[in-house]
Amino acid sequence: MKPEDKTGFVYQQSFLIRLVSITFLFLIGIVIAQFLLPIDLAAISLFASMIVGTILGTYLAQLIFKSNEVIDEQSESLEGMVQETLEKGKDFIDDFKQKSLDKEIPKEELPKETPTDKEQKSARERLKDKGLL
Repeated sequence: MKPEDKTGFVYQQSFLIRLVSITFLFLIGIVIAQFLLPIDLAAISLFASMIVGTILGTYLAQLIFKSNEVIDEQSESLEGMVQETLEKGKDFIDDFKQKSLDKEIPKEELPKETPTDKEQKSARERLKDKGLL
């Protein structure tokens, strides 16, 4: 293996090499487990589940490593975008506050409420006036 080659035992290997190496590793483990715990049917299901789970786990780990690299590369541009968005939001809120202050009606222009005869009577009295009670 060359010193500048970054591929590991499982990391950054092709699918076939990952499958063979993980299958071989679990095959050795299952043979040892068969001598300790003689289970026949469950061992086959367990063997297949372990292989599939490990293969999916390696791809998930590779996805996480790649996303970390991308985030590190673009962190400066993301920071600028977040700052711009925050500034736009502050400007929007300021404009909204300014418009709401402009639309506020002075108290002098509000109509004054005067209690009428209907508002002073109770519900029972109004029903009596209509002849319903």
